[in-house]
Amino acid sequence: MRELTRSNDPVFLSYLRAELGVEGIEVLVLDSFASSVLEPMNMTALQRVMVAEDDYWRAWTVVEEAEGRISEDTVLGGRVHLLQPKVGFRAAADPVLLAASVPAEPADQVLDVGTGTGAAAFCLLARAPEAWLSGIDVQPDLIALAERAAFRNDMESRARFAVMDVSAPDAAMRTALFDHVMSNPPFLDARTGQMPKDPARARATVESTADLQTWLRFMAARLRDAGTLSIIHRADRADEIIALLGDDFGHVRRLDLISMDDGRPVKRCIVQATRGAAPGLLSKSAMVLHNADGSFTDQAQAVLRDGQALTIS
Repeated sequence: MRELTRSNDPVFLSYLRAELGVEGIEVLVLDSFASSVLEPMNMTALQRVMVAEDDYWRAWTVVEEAEGRISEDTVLGGRVHLLQPKVGFRAAADPVLLAASVPAEPADQVLDVGTGTGAAAFCLLARAPEAWLSGIDVQPDLIALAERAAFRNDMESRARFAVMDVSAPDAAMRTALFDHVMSNPPFLDARTGQMPKDPARARATVESTADLQTWLRFMAARLRDAGTLSIIHRADRADEIIALLGDDFGHVRRLDLISMDDGRPVKRCIVQATRGAAPGLLSKSAMVLHNADGSFTDQAQAVLRDGQALTIS
């Protein structure tokens, strides 16, 4: 078994056992000073809450939420609920825009690579209610939050999440194929990116076990013919992404996401390509996100709040 938390607050311990029981998680509470479960407990001492190893991360989400370290946020005008750590990397507009760009049809299977807490995943399922989604991420805590949030969104039957490193996928994933693959990956090259002090933010923003080439190769290998690959990334790495896609992809589109139409450099873009499509000229377009007063443009609001699709032509 694995220690989940410690407390000498009987009210909290009772609440926690009840909440874990609702989740179907068995709990063993030990006196931290006792060497055996047969010894009498000292209720003034810290009690160790133990759970089975396989239940640990699911139980961890219950503790984090109970102790106020998790916030429940909404996107798409309240239609999607997210569970996110209050400290560390938190979803913004990028995953919402990414999900809106994926042309998912009913019964399509979608893979979200680097899903984090599931922001892009849930946004896509909200817009395409008959699609199916698999999300993978190397961080077990974020996957646990995504699994818990799937129930908050009534999407648990259509979304499944797994802890996985794209540089070392399991046997099942190595043979799996999807109609669409999307990703909001770490943006910064580990060789040049400045490492954030917060570990969770560092893992979300700086390449670690997989560089951009490894990431894209994994995505490409998971696609059926005529499937789409969609990735949101730094605009200054768009040419690198397109070059790495190679001859296996055609109908390449790039959408520049312009924060404000005031001449500042473009920082973010979505690159989308179709596996097996005939090569051709790169199609480029742009979308302005904010008005001069900082409010969303009508086009951006239609995607970010109203849940409309974002077609990249």
